[in-house]
This record gives sequence, structure tokens and C-alpha cells, in this order.
Amino acid sequence: MTQVVTVSATTAAYAMEPIKPQQRVTGSSHAEETTRLLAEKAAKGEDFKLRAMVSIVQPPALALYFLTASQQKLEQATLKETISAYRSSVA
Repeated sequence: MTQVVTVSATTAAYAMEPIKPQQRVTGSSHAEETTRLLAEKAAKGEDFKLRAMVSIVQPPALALYFLTASQQKLEQATLKETISAYRSSVA
């Protein structure tokens, strides 16, 4: 005698959840987190070497902001110009 067991797709998905591989964390987020923690430690402490290092090694987003701050800004378009550009790109 044979017994046939059926499982719904939802139940199978719940059963597979614990054995799915974990998503990989990017290295940049780990580096940014470490830099942030180091900056907080330097702000609270009296270690001048640590403060100097934190001032040199800035978080990437902040460094990118300062690197691009001096570049020219794009000119703003009027609503009429924007609508005409949109219509010409769609047509």
C-alpha cells in the first residue's frame, strides 16, 4: 500500500524559507557602518590620532557630496519646456 502526500505551494514556500541562502551584504555598507562607528567613537573620546584619521577618512556619501559640490548645477526648465520635451520624446 502506498500513501501519497500532497503539499500546497504556500506550505512548500514556508518550509523552504529557512534553508534559502542569505542575501549577500555589500562591502560598502559594512565600510560605511564601520566609518560611522569610528566617527562616533572619535567624537566622544579624546584621542587626537583617531580624530585626525576620521577627518581624513570620511563616509563615501559625504565625500561624494563635497567632491561634486563645486560642479555646475543643471538649469531648471519651465513647465512648458518640460511638457514639450516629453511630448517630442514620446512621439
